[in-house]
Amino acid sequence: MVECKLSIMVPENDLEILKSKVRFGLKFWLEFEEGENKNILGSGWAKLLKSIEELELAGVNSLTKAAEDCGYSYKYAWNILKRIQKRTGVSPVETGKGGTGGGGWVKLNEWGHFLLSRYNFLLLELKKIEKKLENTLRFD
Repeated sequence: MVECKLSIMVPENDLEILKSKVRFGLKFWLEFEEGENKNILGSGWAKLLKSIEELELAGVNSLTKAAEDCGYSYKYAWNILKRIQKRTGVSPVETGKGGTGGGGWVKLNEWGHFLLSRYNFLLLELKKIEKKLENTLRFD
């Protein structure tokens, strides 16, 4: 058995400041009920879908720009979309190739809009629960 000892001396007034900063948070993700119940949409992946949707509304159908807006590389963003497709059997986006110089496009399809709207609805509900818990729970 390994014994770990952590001993940090914190002055009492500093400890009270630290205690006052302790909060709680809730995280969730959408899972797909087939196979191994793999998660298909959490906050980061939802952020990518939202960026694609917002850019589409602005007339920009660029995965490169959506990835950049999220702080992701193009390859990482593309892999997110491929993972969702692999785990559900359906892609969340429609894509098209550009001309000889590239310039392809991407936009959410019906499945992508459904996933994002379901995620956003549940996020709002969770924030209500989180606020209620925050008002009733105390960390003393």
